[in-house]
Amino acid sequence: MAKKDLTADWQKYYKDHLVTIEEAAKAIQPGDAIYLGQATMVPYALLDYLYEHKEEYHNVSFWYNVMNYPANMLFDHDTKEHFRLLNVYNLPLDRMAIDEHTIEVLGAGYDTYANSMWEYGVNTSATQVCPPDANGWCNVGCYGVCTNAVTNTDSHIVKKFGFIDSTGVYPAPGPLEDNYIHITEFDYIIENNTEMMALPIPEPTEMDEKVASYILPYINEGDKVQIGFGGLGEAILANLAKLPGSFEVFSEVLCDSMRPLVESGKITRIRAASPGACTEETFRWLATTKHDVRLYPRTLCIEPLGAMEQENLVAINATFMVDLLGQACSEAQGLKPYTGMGGSLAYIYGAQRAKNGRSFLCLRSTYVDKKGETQSNIVPWLPAGSIVSMLKNYVMFIVSEYGLADVYLKTYVDRIKALIKIAHPDFRQWLKDQILTTPLIEEWDFKDYDMNDDTVAPPRQPHTAVPYRNYEFSTYEL
Repeated sequence: MAKKDLTADWQKYYKDHLVTIEEAAKAIQPGDAIYLGQATMVPYALLDYLYEHKEEYHNVSFWYNVMNYPANMLFDHDTKEHFRLLNVYNLPLDRMAIDEHTIEVLGAGYDTYANSMWEYGVNTSATQVCPPDANGWCNVGCYGVCTNAVTNTDSHIVKKFGFIDSTGVYPAPGPLEDNYIHITEFDYIIENNTEMMALPIPEPTEMDEKVASYILPYINEGDKVQIGFGGLGEAILANLAKLPGSFEVFSEVLCDSMRPLVESGKITRIRAASPGACTEETFRWLATTKHDVRLYPRTLCIEPLGAMEQENLVAINATFMVDLLGQACSEAQGLKPYTGMGGSLAYIYGAQRAKNGRSFLCLRSTYVDKKGETQSNIVPWLPAGSIVSMLKNYVMFIVSEYGLADVYLKTYVDRIKALIKIAHPDFRQWLKDQILTTPLIEEWDFKDYDMNDDTVAPPRQPHTAVPYRNYEFSTYEL
């Protein structure tokens, strides 16, 4: 196992440890569990080489977070005879692989990212990094900052492959301990230039705009906003420019649309863990901007304890389905995995505990099933086979295109009555009839209740957070 040696002649070390992909592949042994990173960090050339020679391998695992290149092994079921693909979050290519049953979806969120790696015996890393600087330090790139400080320094990792990429990985400014790995830490060095890959910026739909309109009155000057990559996030960002004052971003992702808001002064600071499928222009801007913008490790930006320390945090996340108590299914459609837990727990729970924190869980009121029939995404109780992502006690505001339900700290009765009002009008009576068959509520509770009253209540004052206290047992007499 290579160990960092700052006294070594790193250029000689580079030459002595430079190998081809074919030579690197020979160092992969049965029982190896290899961390690949995420998106542009993943050495797809290695995966395709291993796939072409799969008969030579068995009992090799790969632990990763989203792929944005169609690696061949994703779409061949025979891959499972040789390789095990473990993924913590799913984008389009990963969802296709789920249909092929070639990958396994990890039951972990970003807040337990590293714990899951060690649970599955990860002992090797293989990631794309920037070429070494004058002192032999390799920037891990914008997608690598969120995990580098934890994964590459951990003693579980005993074998490291460094894929040097001068074209497809963009450096992220920051301290050595977070953003860099020294060339002498790699056991094998492979030169592997790639092309920049980015997803187009999603356009907000009319429904996204409507949902955003219910959230905007709750956003105040100076708030720290958290959004995800998608149409709703784009709608929120577009409307920030119209609100008075300035804002900060404390979020899992940094998006293209944040850049002009920073340049105009509307966003004064960005703290994020990872790019959100950014374009090359944004990567270059991030590497050179003098504004207060930086990527940080996952342990700060996608961690409940990091989120709860942020005053005035506004967390905005999406879900697929909720029941009338506020239990939410956010990572799967029924039993079919779709995205993953991601960082939503960190922000939903973190906002609940943060001073003046607010969290919003957003969904479409309906969907169309395989028979072409419209069904409600707000249901009296979750159907059998639902994968529950968020417990009712952690949810504050639930938002659909029909309104906003404040369910935080509320009784079952108040939750039910609030959520029926934001369901599609065609399903409100059905929801009431169904929930009346349960012990949760009775007809008397609906006295003077108008389920079709769409009046939007004014935003209430931010709640007083329950402070986090890390008490020492020695404080108490046991």
